[in-house]
Amino acid sequence: MTTLRNSISGAALTSVLVLTAVTPALADSARAAEPLAPQATKAQKLSKMKSVTAESAASQDRWFAALGKRNTPSIKKYRFTWDTDSCSWAPDKLPGGYDLKFPCWRHDFGYRNYKRIIGAPAFRRDHKKRVDKAFLHDMNRVCDKFVWADPFTPAQRKELKANCKKTAKKYYSTVRSFN
Repeated sequence: MTTLRNSISGAALTSVLVLTAVTPALADSARAAEPLAPQATKAQKLSKMKSVTAESAASQDRWFAALGKRNTPSIKKYRFTWDTDSCSWAPDKLPGGYDLKFPCWRHDFGYRNYKRIIGAPAFRRDHKKRVDKAFLHDMNRVCDKFVWADPFTPAQRKELKANCKKTAKKYYSTVRSFN
């Protein structure tokens, strides 16, 4: 009986080992069967970059849409860099519930991808000012957001909003001063 029990346990263990070894191979073959989207040309990348880094609510909405689809073939083909250090050394969360994380992320996106695609000198000459203006626009949109069930009095909210806009202007002035 003990021998039979050991044989069954050994067979079960062998089955588990075989299945765990085969499953990744099957997953890799399924991944390999996915068609790869062709890589976008430099001109296509620059066109997409311009559309998602402009100074407008529509451009910001297009960037958010691309961010949400960044792992799909339609966006992966651009091979954009999506990493961010948020607002670098500056706080991205301000008193009053204002969060500058996404404006900082989109700003990093513009800087990192333009520099990678066309180089730092061409970025500074042709695109930096627009990307920086979009950064200010995005931060001001955050500062202008209406807060539902606001825990602050109207006077407090007015002061918090003014401080948010002042901080946005400081962040903008700082990035404009860098080459």
